[in-house]
Amino acid sequence: MAIGAVFADSKRLVVPIYQRTYEWTPERQIDTLMDYIEAKAEARLANEPVRFLHYMGALLLIPRSGFVFGRIPVFDIVDGQQRITTFQIALAALRDLATERGERSIADQIRPLLFNLDEASMQDKKTERFKLEPTRLDRSIFRDLMTTPLAELRDIYAPYFTQAGQLRRTGEAPPKPLNAWWYIRRRAAEFIDEEGDQPSMRLRALLEAMLQDVHLIVITLAETDDAQVIFETLNFGGEPLAAMDLVRNDVFHRAARNGEDVEDLMDTGWSMFENHFWKERATQGRITKPRIDFFLAHALAAETGKETLLNELYAAYKQYSRERNFQTVDAELQTLRKHAPTYQALVSSEPGPMARLAHALDVFEMRTAYPLVLAVNAATPDEATRQAVYRLIESYIVRRAICGLTPKNYNTIFLRLATIARESMGSLEALRAAFAEYSGPSNMFPGDRELREAIEARPVYLNIPRSRLRYILRELEIAARDEYDEVEGIRPDLQVEHILPQAWYEHWPLPDGSQAPADLTIGLSDAQRAMVQRREGLLHVLGNLTLLTRPANAEVLNFAFDPEKKARLRASLLRLNQDVAKEPKWDEDAIIRRAQRLAELAIRIWPAPDSANISAGDVGS
Repeated sequence: MAIGAVFADSKRLVVPIYQRTYEWTPERQIDTLMDYIEAKAEARLANEPVRFLHYMGALLLIPRSGFVFGRIPVFDIVDGQQRITTFQIALAALRDLATERGERSIADQIRPLLFNLDEASMQDKKTERFKLEPTRLDRSIFRDLMTTPLAELRDIYAPYFTQAGQLRRTGEAPPKPLNAWWYIRRRAAEFIDEEGDQPSMRLRALLEAMLQDVHLIVITLAETDDAQVIFETLNFGGEPLAAMDLVRNDVFHRAARNGEDVEDLMDTGWSMFENHFWKERATQGRITKPRIDFFLAHALAAETGKETLLNELYAAYKQYSRERNFQTVDAELQTLRKHAPTYQALVSSEPGPMARLAHALDVFEMRTAYPLVLAVNAATPDEATRQAVYRLIESYIVRRAICGLTPKNYNTIFLRLATIARESMGSLEALRAAFAEYSGPSNMFPGDRELREAIEARPVYLNIPRSRLRYILRELEIAARDEYDEVEGIRPDLQVEHILPQAWYEHWPLPDGSQAPADLTIGLSDAQRAMVQRREGLLHVLGNLTLLTRPANAEVLNFAFDPEKKARLRASLLRLNQDVAKEPKWDEDAIIRRAQRLAELAIRIWPAPDSANISAGDVGS
């Protein structure tokens, strides 16, 4: 059916409250659509026959009720609301251009495509005059676009316009309906004003191309048809659906079928998920999706203790809702809502009770721990218990990283712990016991002995990414300070550097006073080779690493541990560097002594599950 025919009759097309808001943008859909329409318009201006119609997909409608004499028929849009809304916005833009250019007859012909004109058939003229009723969050701006002249629109939406009256391209993004209207208006004006034809002819050609050459496959269902199943089958192309879009449609479809108040359900149960935060695209690993899809996966994992694959989210949610057998859809949505604040705190950089853990999970790319955090926060309101669990999680991840243990089983581990947290009502003791039970390289929570040995001997510089080493050294720095030191203010751009430099052979003689060759091999005695081997073995351990600014590192570089280098370290604001500067010389023994001191700090910062430092009564570091 041609677009013009879709809007020709008196009718109301209503986007149900559970449908998503308007999402089309010039970059992703509208630019291509205008290219098609302009190409068809050019063909009309050249008197070329229309060879192919352009099909824009399906418009799936279901009547609100049977035929009622003297009333405007109402149809719910099950699928196609993005397309149909775009064409209404485009018609409004063309009508405005026609009005401004004195093409009154064209504007008058567009008007009945936007509005129902038979007022005798209306009970609520304010609502029923519009042929399209978008979802409630888009309704106000849509009606403004349909009814308000440009000058007044600029006043109403002044923050989105420049002083010259143009739509802003920087700052806060304009609402998507306004952005679409402005873009279509600009594209149409450019097309109309091209040289070679009269503007009125080009405007009419553009309008005819849109209304006659662009078609939709219109399917009107009977009341007994399962609209949701058909929607899932037909929804192909256009703006890709997030899994949560399908979940929302299914949830509200079931709510309407059960006789629940969907308007109230939207206000109290769902509206929180309609803001920009949830729609913003995020990346985990190599996958980019709307943030709300990742949230749904983590929430389901927290509730079920099972991994939820991103490409199976909708099916997994339907299975979950069936198995839980919620009494009402509102009760079902309460489960999602209770996890939302925790997830928001985990993925934001805002200060708060979870800020430290959120930063650690981000640095170590450990989002597999999210279900455990969601489960704990849902199970217990006790903040001290939560903080103790956060500390356990961070300790587990950091200790295993320092000890060089694999993260490949973390998904299974954290899902099991999420189940324990849920079933034990967030019991700290239950989680401590579960952590302590893990054994073997794939699962174990390294003890204090293993942590000491790793800090003293393991070449972490070669095995741990710099961002994670920076995090570890930063926490060690904070722990090394006393009440007289500033805790805040550690610059985020500090670099992980060696105290004994990697190219040490030029300025750092061996313990016997001899100079090692550049290749660390030629001309060395067996005793000297042993010295080289020991030094190289300690070069990349944590005891020989520190944090420096780039200029400070360039200044000390590979030079010997002389008064100038010690002065630079002593002048540092970091306690870790000041302590190094106190050493009379920097050699293998000094590195081991410092590693031992750092190990004691690390044991205090990241305690083992059986430590007295990991309790609900002691959550400080």
